[in-house]
Amino acid sequence: MRAMGVPKREVAISLALTIFSLMALSDAFDSFWFVQQWPPAVCSFQKSGSCPGSGLRTFTIHGLWPQQSGTSLTNCPGSPFDITKISHLQSQLNTLWPNVLRANNQQFWSHEWTKHGTCSESTFNQAAYFKLAVDMRNNYDIIGALRPHAAGPNGRTKSRQAIKGFLKAKFGKFPGLRCRTDPQTKVSYLVEVVACFAQDGSTLIDCTRDTCGANFIF
Repeated sequence: MRAMGVPKREVAISLALTIFSLMALSDAFDSFWFVQQWPPAVCSFQKSGSCPGSGLRTFTIHGLWPQQSGTSLTNCPGSPFDITKISHLQSQLNTLWPNVLRANNQQFWSHEWTKHGTCSESTFNQAAYFKLAVDMRNNYDIIGALRPHAAGPNGRTKSRQAIKGFLKAKFGKFPGLRCRTDPQTKVSYLVEVVACFAQDGSTLIDCTRDTCGANFIF
């Protein structure tokens, strides 16, 4: 009598399709969000414990997030984080991509690679991914772009339209502005600026999403 169960051929086909689907996830991205954060604002929402980034007065990297049709891809199958692959970048990363909430930069990099970087690994391996983020940060200087317009950080009210306009004038494309609102005072603060890039990681494109209202503190 023939043994009951799924034929071996069907099992093999199913397994192959599963593997193919998992591999395809890392090929599915069509663009990037390069997210820079403003440490004083980030730390202002940290209600307990110390915040190592509270004294920083420059935008730092939050992450480089592969997108697919406007949605962030996360936790794709890929290589585990390996600090030895980016040892040549570590000095720059400590400055440009610190963990502003915890005094553990490597933990932050590992988190960002595992959650986001793996989703573009088919094009940018770990070393290339972190180098790409460093290059983006060096080329997209937010404070430098705003300073000539007297629109740098001073704790005063800023216009979303004005800030986006100044950054477009400098870089050629609109950024995305992300704010958080204090639940008690209802005051909105600029927390992050997003630069959007095409799949090649070098061509800027317009960002189409903001979470900031018409005005905010920066």
